[in-house]
Amino acid sequence: MCTLLMGMLFRNEVISSKLGTPINVVELFHTTTINSLNNIRLTLSNKIKQLESQDEWIASEINAQQLNIAKLNIAKRQKELVNLVIGYKRYKMEVEENIKKKAELTAKLKELKDSQKSPEDKIKELEAELSAIDETETF
Repeated sequence: MCTLLMGMLFRNEVISSKLGTPINVVELFHTTTINSLNNIRLTLSNKIKQLESQDEWIASEINAQQLNIAKLNIAKRQKELVNLVIGYKRYKMEVEENIKKKAELTAKLKELKDSQKSPEDKIKELEAELSAIDETETF
């Protein structure tokens, strides 16, 4: 993914969105949503199919064939990049969800542990906290 992103950056390439708006590397990686990336991927897939289905024997000029091959290679590279960015964003979302879930479970566990404590244990903890505060206040 890094190689593709850097290559796109150095070649100053842009990917067209569904509405034809050019999207550069930074926008592609940081601001584009997964839904938009899926739409871009589908558009690139259709473009690749269209370029591959062209009859290479009908082309009138060799330059036109070479241009089509270059366009096909660019489209394939862009599709692969968009696919990798989608995978990365999904991975990051999953990691964030796991962190939130872990925090919730930790809070529930602490709450359950606190509910199981006897009043004497709670009193001892509060007295320890109070004495720690008193010790830090003296200069």
